[in-house]
Amino acid sequence: MTLRNIDALFSSQTVCAFGEAETPAQQQLLANLSESAGNGLTHITRHARRSRLPDTVAPCAVIFEAEWGRAEIISALAEAGCRAVVWAAPSRIGDDVLRAARPTNMRLLGGRSAGVVNTKRGLNMTSLASQPRAGQVALISQSQSLTAAALDWALGRNIGFSWLACTGAEADIDAADLLDHAALDPQTRAVVLQVGEIAEPRKFMSAARAAARVKPVLVLQTRADRPGLEGGPDPARSAAFARAGLVECENLGGLFDGLAALELLPGVRQDRVMVLGNGAGVCALGTDALRRASLKPASAAKETIDTLAEAAPQAHNTGAGIDLASSDTEQTVAALRAVLADPAADAVLLVHSPVAGQPHEPMVNAVAEADLNSRLMTVWLGLHTALPARAASAQARLATFASVDEAARAILYRRRYHETRELLTATPPPDPTVTANVEALRHRLQTLAADGVEWLSAEDTQETLAEYGIIGAPSGRDDADASIQVRIEAIDHPELGMIMRVTDETLGIQPAYGFAPLDALLARRMLEHASAGRLSATTEAVEALALALVRLSKLIVDLAEIVGLDLHLAIGPHGRLHTPTDTLIEITATPRPARWRLAMSPYPARMRHRVTLAGERSYVVRAIRPSDEPLVLELLGSLSPEEIRLRFFSYIRHFSHDMAARMTQVDYDREVSLVISPADRPEELAGMGTIIADPDGHEAEFAVLVHRSHTSIGLGRHLLDCLLRQAHARGITVVYGDILAHNRPMLELARSLGFTVHRSLEEPTSVRAEIDVVRYREGGARHPIDEAPA
Repeated sequence: MTLRNIDALFSSQTVCAFGEAETPAQQQLLANLSESAGNGLTHITRHARRSRLPDTVAPCAVIFEAEWGRAEIISALAEAGCRAVVWAAPSRIGDDVLRAARPTNMRLLGGRSAGVVNTKRGLNMTSLASQPRAGQVALISQSQSLTAAALDWALGRNIGFSWLACTGAEADIDAADLLDHAALDPQTRAVVLQVGEIAEPRKFMSAARAAARVKPVLVLQTRADRPGLEGGPDPARSAAFARAGLVECENLGGLFDGLAALELLPGVRQDRVMVLGNGAGVCALGTDALRRASLKPASAAKETIDTLAEAAPQAHNTGAGIDLASSDTEQTVAALRAVLADPAADAVLLVHSPVAGQPHEPMVNAVAEADLNSRLMTVWLGLHTALPARAASAQARLATFASVDEAARAILYRRRYHETRELLTATPPPDPTVTANVEALRHRLQTLAADGVEWLSAEDTQETLAEYGIIGAPSGRDDADASIQVRIEAIDHPELGMIMRVTDETLGIQPAYGFAPLDALLARRMLEHASAGRLSATTEAVEALALALVRLSKLIVDLAEIVGLDLHLAIGPHGRLHTPTDTLIEITATPRPARWRLAMSPYPARMRHRVTLAGERSYVVRAIRPSDEPLVLELLGSLSPEEIRLRFFSYIRHFSHDMAARMTQVDYDREVSLVISPADRPEELAGMGTIIADPDGHEAEFAVLVHRSHTSIGLGRHLLDCLLRQAHARGITVVYGDILAHNRPMLELARSLGFTVHRSLEEPTSVRAEIDVVRYREGGARHPIDEAPA
C-alpha cells in the first residue's frame, strides 16, 4: 500500500479510541492517550452503528475491541476523515478490514503492536509504561517486548528518540514503510531497526537502501524457532542487510551500544581512538579492547605531548595510551581538552578506575561540567561506585559504556557505517557481455517443466551454462593445479527469494551469500567473504571466478523457471574454468513472481532501444548502469557554467564521485534513469533523463539534461516522453519538475507535452511543471519517432 497517511500517526494532535481497555497493555495505552492528548481524546465505549459515528473524526483512531474494527466501521471512519488506525484489539486484522481501508489509503498499525510515539510532536499512542525522552534516533521494532526493553535501556542511559514504532504482526504498515518515513523525516538523524521477519523482500530492500543512503541504520535480526532453521542469525539476512547498506549488530547489547554511538557520538567517522586512563593497566585494558575490535589506537602528536606536559605534569605516554597517573580533576579535564584537539584522534576514550584518592564521583562531575565535545567516551570501571558514576555520566549526556569492549564496539559500528557507504558507492567495471538466447532457453525450460521434468539432464545443463559463458574444460587431472575450488549454489530462501551461496572448498569455512544481480565488485566481495580474507589465488583466477558469478547471477535473473542450482568450479592459476559433469539445475513450471523471487531489482534491459531523430541522427537509449559513472562525469564536466545552473539551480565547479554515484547507482524499483548515446559512439553520452518516485509510487519528479551539441533535434522531447511512458507503466499518476523561470527551452518542451506550469511556492526564481500521466497517455500525446529495439 501507499506511504500516504502514515504521517498521521506521528503528527496528529487528536485521536478517537473505540472500545473498552481491558488488558494491562490496553489500559496503559489509554492512560498514555489521556495524558498526551488531553481534551483531544474522544473515547467511545458504547457499541454504535455506522449512523451513530461522528460525522467527522480525528485523523487517528485506536481500536481496543474487535467489534469496533468491523469492515463497515472502518469504512465509515475512513469516510469521516480518519487516516490511520492503531489496532490494539487482541484479535488479528482481517482481510475484510484491509479491503475496507484500501479505497481511502487508511493505514493500520498492528496487530500485536506496542504502538507509536513521536517525542517532538504528536501523541503517545503506545502501551509502554515509560515515556521516551526526545532525541534524534528513530526506533523501529517488530517486537513489543524488545521495544519495551530498548526504551528502558535508553532511559537508563539518558538517550532519546525522535520517535519509536512497533509494527507487530504487520498486517498493513511494516518496517519498510517506517524506514521510508525515517528517511524523509528531518527530525531523525539515524535509525535503529529490529527485524524478526521480512514479509516482502523487494519492498524491504528498496526501503532499506533508500534510508541507508541518507542516514545510518543499525539492525538487529531475531528469528522465530521454526522447523528446518538453524539457530542464530540467518547469514542470508546478514548478506541482505550488507547489500542494502545497513550495519548489523550481533546481539541486543551491541544494538544498545550502537544506539549510544548514533545518539551521543555523531562526530566520530573514523576509528583512530586515543586512550587515557588513571593507570598503565587501565590504558592497556582500553588499547587491548580496541585491537580486539580491529580499531586503531591513536598516538598523540608532539604538540599534544607538549601541551599535556603543562596541563597534567604527571601524565605520560605508556605506549598503550596516556597514563594520567594521579592527576587531579582539573588536570584530567585539561588533558582531555588537549587530546580532543589532536587531529590524529577521531575519538577519545577515558578509562577511570576508583583508586585511592581518585573516586569516580568528582571525576564524573568535572568531566560533565567541562562540556567537552561529542567525540569523548567514558568507562567507569567497577560496580559498587561505578553504577552511580555511570548514571551521573548518562544524565550529563556523556557517551558512557559499562566496559572498554562496549566502547570499542560502539566505535566499530560507526566505522562500519562509513565503510558500507564507501562500498555501496564504489564504481564497478562494465558488466560482461552475455549473448544468451533468453527467450529460447525460457521456452525450453517451460516445455520441460510442463512435461514433469524437475532436474535438467547433463546435456541440457551444459547447454544452459554454455549460453551464459559458464563452461570450460571438463574436470580431470588439471584440477590438481587449480588455484580455487568453489561450490556455487542458488537456493530459494523462504524470505528472500533466490540467493547465491559460495563455499571455498579448499578452506572448509562458512560460505558467503549474495543476491542476483551481481556486478564484478559484488562478486569479488563474495569471494573474499567465502575465503575469510585469505584468498591467495592469482589475479587471473579471481577475475575468472568473479566473471562466472556475475554470469550465473544473470542466469538466475533471466530464467525464473530455475529454482535451484548446485555447481562446482575449479579455476586454474591462469583463469581456466574446469566444470564437472555433476552440476544440478532444478526447474519448476510455476515460478514465483519477480518481486518475490528477486530481493534486488534487476537491470531493466527492456528499456534499450534505438531512435532516429531529425536529420537522420540515430541514438541508443538505455537504462543507466553503475559502471556509467565515468561517462556521466565526462558529460557533466563538458557542460558550460550556465548549462549546469539551468540543470542544478546553482554553479557547481566539481562533480564528485559521490554525486555521480548517486546518479548512476539507482534503485530501479523507484527510479528510472535513462542515458542516450550516439549510435556510432556508445562511449559518449549525449544526454540523460530521470524520474524519481516518492515511496508510495504516486508522484515522481523528473529531470532532463541534453548536451548543447545534441539540442534542437527532439532528443529532450524523446527522453521526457520515454520517462512519462515508464511512469505510466509503473502506476505513477503525477510527474512534476522544478524549472528555472528563464529556462525557456525546457518550459516550451514541457508545455508542448501537456505540462501545466505554475509558480513555485518554495522558490521565487523557479516554476513547477506538472502533468497528469494517465491523461497524457490516454490523449496519445506521444511525439512521433522512428524507434526500434537496439
